[in-house]
Amino acid sequence: MGKRTYPCTPWGMPTYNTFGWQKPCYLLQDGYAETFAELLSTTEWSNYGTESGNPACANCMVHSGYEASAVNATFSSLGGFLATVKATLFTSYRDQDALDLLEEPAAPVHPLVQIAPTNEPQETRA
Repeated sequence: MGKRTYPCTPWGMPTYNTFGWQKPCYLLQDGYAETFAELLSTTEWSNYGTESGNPACANCMVHSGYEASAVNATFSSLGGFLATVKATLFTSYRDQDALDLLEEPAAPVHPLVQIAPTNEPQETRA
């Protein structure tokens, strides 16, 4: 709902596939490491995340960086855990700002363009 802010944790969900361990975010395509130890030791982690100043990360909110942060905030302290329990069990999520946004008319991001048919004969190719 946008009520909490989390930092990116790019090492929180490493991706492994047939090419190896992907460095560090699968959207950036920065290469692969053969082993997990190589991934951890050769990746400049400070170059990733919205806090890093990396333009490729500037507006990112991809789950692979933020789910790990939310889990860490929940389980790293009693206060974080209690806040998550409270939000899960005792909040109706009646956010007036969010409800107001639902009532606003949405303009299409990419409007559909209708192409008018012409009366000109079309060429045929043999």
